[in-house]
Amino acid sequence: MSTSSHCMEENYYITFLERYSQNQHTPEEHELFLRWFNSISAQEAQHVMDHYAKMSGRQPVFGQPDENESLIRKIEDRIDRIEQQDYMPETKVIAWSGYLRRLSAAAVILMIGIGSYYVFFNKINAPQSKPQEVAVYDAAPGGNRAMLILSDGSKINLNEAVAGKIASQSGIQINKVTDGQLVYDKESAANTAPEKSELFNQINTPKAGQYQINLSDGTKVWLNSLSSIRFPAVFNDTERKVEITGEVYFEVAGYKVNNRKVPFLVVCNNQVIEVVGTHFNVNSYRDESVVKTTLLEGSVKVYALNAITGKESKAVKLRPGEQSIVKQAKSSNAIAVEKVDTESAIAWQKGYFKFKDTDIQEVMRQLSRWYDLDVVFNGPLPKDQFTGFVSKKVAISNVLNILEEGGGVKFSVKNKKVEVTAAE
Repeated sequence: MSTSSHCMEENYYITFLERYSQNQHTPEEHELFLRWFNSISAQEAQHVMDHYAKMSGRQPVFGQPDENESLIRKIEDRIDRIEQQDYMPETKVIAWSGYLRRLSAAAVILMIGIGSYYVFFNKINAPQSKPQEVAVYDAAPGGNRAMLILSDGSKINLNEAVAGKIASQSGIQINKVTDGQLVYDKESAANTAPEKSELFNQINTPKAGQYQINLSDGTKVWLNSLSSIRFPAVFNDTERKVEITGEVYFEVAGYKVNNRKVPFLVVCNNQVIEVVGTHFNVNSYRDESVVKTTLLEGSVKVYALNAITGKESKAVKLRPGEQSIVKQAKSSNAIAVEKVDTESAIAWQKGYFKFKDTDIQEVMRQLSRWYDLDVVFNGPLPKDQFTGFVSKKVAISNVLNILEEGGGVKFSVKNKKVEVTAAE
């Protein structure tokens, strides 16, 4: 493909996708795009997907108003109608807005729906047969669910709490502003001195839960499913220290006392992260072999702790686009640093999963947290790796069907248990 031809095609699909996202495309443009998309390679198709995913990533998440809500509802309705008709073509069919489409060269399956693309392909060709029906029980996607535990031990179920003031502590008013967001605000314009004894709060998300919190210093925090954060209602003058489990994304606000920057510290498992003002993601799930800290903006210092000797490693300073990797082993405090795809690390916070050369075990760990599933692996599994996007708003049956169509694995689902075996 010549450079001029590639630029012309890129301008074409970018224009179409922008019109599509605003529901301003015509049926003729839609059909023309599908014909063009069917003619390109799997690598070029992924480039198109990457661009659309970035467009989707700009959409508000976690209960905030969605500018494309009308379009999304239309797409969801269309998907529902197709599923009710049990429409699943066995031949190679272009699919759009809920249909399946296969590119045989790389077993690519494409769906656009619910505000993002779904794409999966693995490194071997997928079988051409119709996928099995995998869902006896169909798990709905997760949502905004969390429990707030105040310093006196009282618990507030944030799913059930109405919007407005929930509690007041040390000059701070705790408000549920929308479904899925909690804000810690000063009760008056005057600076209220924090109590000498810090009052710690904790927020826990269950499986299939997520939540956003604005801390009293202005820092924004997003909790993924099965995660927690423990923090003071008001920070002291020397440091802003929080403790987390699971996966958490931070946008740390700058904070000064007497013209001195107050550092922000994140403690999780066997590591400490020190920042002043920056955007980063921490994945510290206990069922993962390592703790990953991914930096998007600013800079952070990462220290690993040897849980046996108590010794702290030399600090590693991350630059944007880098990820530190600390082994979960208690006797280790080594830190590795890699350049990474930051979009994959924070896809969950934007409302979708992004997998890149990911094995089925890791794919299923992520899905199990969001859909509240128990996953069992039976026998040896293929080493195929999956790459693609999946919206977090679809039912698990759709996701598993996509994975099966990609080839290499099959699923058996009953109640909340999913058994994964190699495809025959």
